[in-house]
Order: sequence, then C-alpha cells, then structure tokens
Amino acid sequence: MKSIKWRLIAIYLGLVFIVMIVTGSFILLSMKSTEIDKAKSQLELYAEKVSEQVVESYDEADFQTGLEQFSRTSSSDSQIQGNIISETGETVASTTVSQPPFPSYNNSVVAMALSGETGFDDSRKDLESDVTWICYAMPAMTINGTVKYVVYAQMNASSMQESLAQTTQTIIVAILLALVLAVIMAYVFAKTITGPIHQLTEKAKILAEGDLKQNVEVHSNDEIGQLAESFNYMASELNKTVGETFREKNKLEAILHNMTDGVISFDRNGEISHANTVAAEMLEMDKLDFTLDMFTRKYALELDDNGKDDEEGQAVQLQYTFPVGEKYINASFSPYFNETEEIEGIVVVLQDITKQRKLDEMRKEFVANVSHEMRTPLTTIKSYTETLMFGAWEEKDVAMDFLNIINNEADRMSFLVRDLLQLSKFDSKQVTFKFIKVNINEFISDNVRQNKILADNKNQQLILELFHDNDAYVVADRDRVNQVINNITTNAIKYSPEGATIRIYVTEDKNWYKISVADTGMGISKEDLPRIFERFYRVDKARSRAMGGTGLGLAIAKEIMEGHDGKLTAESEYGKGTTMTMWFLKGQDNKIVETDDDFE
Repeated sequence: MKSIKWRLIAIYLGLVFIVMIVTGSFILLSMKSTEIDKAKSQLELYAEKVSEQVVESYDEADFQTGLEQFSRTSSSDSQIQGNIISETGETVASTTVSQPPFPSYNNSVVAMALSGETGFDDSRKDLESDVTWICYAMPAMTINGTVKYVVYAQMNASSMQESLAQTTQTIIVAILLALVLAVIMAYVFAKTITGPIHQLTEKAKILAEGDLKQNVEVHSNDEIGQLAESFNYMASELNKTVGETFREKNKLEAILHNMTDGVISFDRNGEISHANTVAAEMLEMDKLDFTLDMFTRKYALELDDNGKDDEEGQAVQLQYTFPVGEKYINASFSPYFNETEEIEGIVVVLQDITKQRKLDEMRKEFVANVSHEMRTPLTTIKSYTETLMFGAWEEKDVAMDFLNIINNEADRMSFLVRDLLQLSKFDSKQVTFKFIKVNINEFISDNVRQNKILADNKNQQLILELFHDNDAYVVADRDRVNQVINNITTNAIKYSPEGATIRIYVTEDKNWYKISVADTGMGISKEDLPRIFERFYRVDKARSRAMGGTGLGLAIAKEIMEGHDGKLTAESEYGKGTTMTMWFLKGQDNKIVETDDDFE
C-alpha cells in the first residue's frame, strides 16, 4: 500500500463495494417489504371474504352448515390456509383439515384478534415443520362489540424467501462482477495517474544523479500534463543553469590555475578548500596540507583583526610580507561571507614581490650612488672655489691647479650626466639606431687602432685575430657598437696589470657572430659576476672611481646590444681574467635603413 496506485484501487473498490452493498440491501429490503405488503393484502382480502361469506352470511341455524362447507374447501389450489377460531381460541373450521380435530393456533396474531384487534405477523416460525408463515387474524364482532369469531389466514413464506434468496444471489454476483470490473477500471484509472508520476519519479532520480538531459512525454492537458510540462521546463532550465555554472567554474578554475598570483581559500574551520599550483610553488611546497593556524604560525602572522570592519563598514583586508627562502611573498587576507553576513572563510592571495623588492633596493642604491657620485665632485668644486675666493686666486700657479681640478671634476659630472641621460633614453625607448652593414674585420681593426696607444702605455699586448671570412658582416649601428667594444676594450686595459695580454677575436655558430675581448687581468668573483651589468655597480669601488669610471658603462653597453636583438655576456675566473662577448644575430638585413639619426 506504499504505492498511490494501490491506494487508488483500494479506495475505488471500497467505494464500489459500499455502493453495491447499500444498493443491494435497499433492493432486498424494498422487495421484501413489497412482498410482505402484497401477502398482507392477499390475506386481508381472503379474511374479509371468509368473514362475509361464512361468518356473516349464515344465521345461527345454518352457521354450522357453513363451517362444514368451509372446511371442505381445499387449500391445495391456493397458497393461503384459512381457519375460523371461536372466541375461546378453539379452531372450529379449517381449509387444511376437512374433519375435526382441527389444528390449534395460539400465536400472538390470534391473541390480538381475540382481543378485538387485527393481527399480522410476517415471520411466524413453525417449530414442528420448520416452515415460516405469514399470518393474519381478523376478529368478527357482535353487535355488542365482542369478538364472536376470528378469521385466521396464513400463507407459506417459502416462495417469497426463495425469491429473495435468488435476488440476493443475483445481487452478490452483480457485486462480485462490479468489483472485478472496478478493479480493472481502477487499475486503468490509477495507471493513467500513477504512470506519468512514476515516469516523473524515475526521471527525477536520473536528474538527481547528474544526467540533466531529461524529458517527459506529455499525454494530456490536465494537472498531470501540466506537471510534466513543468518538469521538462525545470530540467531544461536546470541544465542551462548547471551548464552555465560548470562553464563559469571551469573559467574560474582556469583563471585560478593560470594566475601569476597564488590563491589559497580556507573554510570556516581553517581547512584549505581551494588552492592553485602557483601558491605551492611560491611557498616551495609539494603539497598544501596545512590549516590556517599552521600557516599563520609558520610565518609569524597575526590575524587578530580579521573580520572587523573599517569606518565605511567594509571588511578589513590584512597584508603581510614574509620571506620564503630567497623570495619575498606578500600575503593579502580577505574574509568572505555567507548569506547571513557571517564569515564563511578567508581567501589568501600570495604575490611574489622579490623582483619588486630588488628593484626598490636597486632604486634606493641608484639614488644613493648618484648622490654619492655627484656629492664628491661638488664637494671638491665647492671647497676649491671657496679657497680661490678667500685669496688663493692671487697666486697664479695655485689658482691654475685649483681651476684644473675644478675643470676635471666638472668633466666628471658631465660624463655622469651624459651616461644617465643615455640610460634614461634607453628606458623610455627614445633611442633610434641606424642599421647598416658593418664589416666585422674592419670594425675590430678600427677598435684596436683606437686603443693601441692605451695598451702600449701599460706595456700590454693587444692581439687581434681576424675572422677567417673577410667579407663577414653584421647589421648594426656602427657608432653604437663601437661604443660598446671601446668600453669593453678600455675596461680590459684599465683593469689588467702591466704586461697583460688582451685578445680580440671572432667566432660564429649557426645563428650568431660573437666578438670577444679576453684579458688576463684580475678577473671577477662569482658573487660579483651576475651584477656587473647593474647601474653604478663596481667590483672594486675605490679603484674604479679612481680610474674615472661612472659605473654605468656596462649597463649602457648591455642596453645597446639588446637594442640590436643581441646580447652582451661575461665569463670570468677570479685572478685569471675576464672574457666579454658581443653577440650579433645573423640574417638581419631587413633592418637596414637609409636615414641616420645623431645620438645625443
């Protein structure tokens, strides 16, 4: 009975059964009442005729003769048995027996008639013959109002009972047949209702399991048909919504895992609910399996203010910076809320600010270096100027020495400003190059001639090894690359001791021409080598400054080579020498231009 189908069938059967029982009972009772009324009418009519024809039609002298004639009347042809009973209750005539003794009747019907009232009984049971009789008794009254005789008539009720029994059987058969038909009709009726509901249930289960492409056939326009249409609409909209949600989730997952920032989401219990691979890489972990408390304790972070609001009612976002190995990580903690405005968890966004931190440090160092480089000549100029103002100008030789020093310091500041302006133009992409074909052997030969005197002054050997292909060329701005190789060569001469050997040679591979300048000087340590192209960086600061360097030459040279789609590299071993290499990309003829822009 858990199924609504069987409940409907049971209700339908119960309804039909009750209707049939009530109807059958009403029919049986109506038939019985009709038969009894009919029998009563027949008995009344029979009793009245007997009273008129026998009791009242004879006088005292002839009454006995009338009784004898009445007794000789046979009741075999009639269903009614007649009897005449005296006022003493004795049967004096009967159609059932022609001669005395006549049967005696002492039932309630006779007693009522003897008392002067008409009596009727539709169910008198004869205990001897086990026959049911319908009895009627009518008193015959005297002039004085006393009972003279009683006419008693009875009819056998067996035929009526048989008729009622047959009717009852017919009604029972009709009830059973009606119940069978009711079962069939109820099953069909219930099927029309529960069939679509069952289909909807099965489709709903499949829908709940994740298969959203469900559709129910609509067979009617009634409430069930409307329910099926609503289900189809719901499934369609749900499929669209879930599809959009899935696409948005995939989009967010793709964004999350392709972000350059690390993202970790903690739920209200402090457990990790989402995290991308960048976060694990930033924290240098193979797997993120810590809680929020473990995370904050490991990096000594305080989250006491988490979840509070600022003056505008916005959630406070906390930021911390902490080191991870050689990196610096900035962590932003932001709470997120549920529909009841309660904190549901915390999202932590991690940013690798190592480069930014290094740039800040380099910027600070750059400002300090510029300030230091400018302060020294300015201090010298000011001190010598004040000395001249206080009388030293009167001594010509001293004044000339002071003015030469002031001039040299002014030149030094001029060179510094020039180099800074060059770097500023490189940073702002304002430098243009005049690309032409530059013969490699001619180019390096000119450089050797320019620096030959400097090398000879230190008794150094400046060795030139020409390239095997005398027609080999690179596409470059001749003045710019000449500035680069001059810087490299003069550095090799400056920082190499007397008697050192400086070698200039050319090599190539599939994609590059490489012009190298190798010296046998002091070399550069492994710690300093990665930083030699930084601005104002000097390996030996005191010695470099004494030699007049600004610390910007290699930075400018690197910018020039990168502007040629090439590169400038250094190889060195401390105490054994340094090799600087200019890399020129082959096949750059498409860059050749006709115009020439002066470099300022």
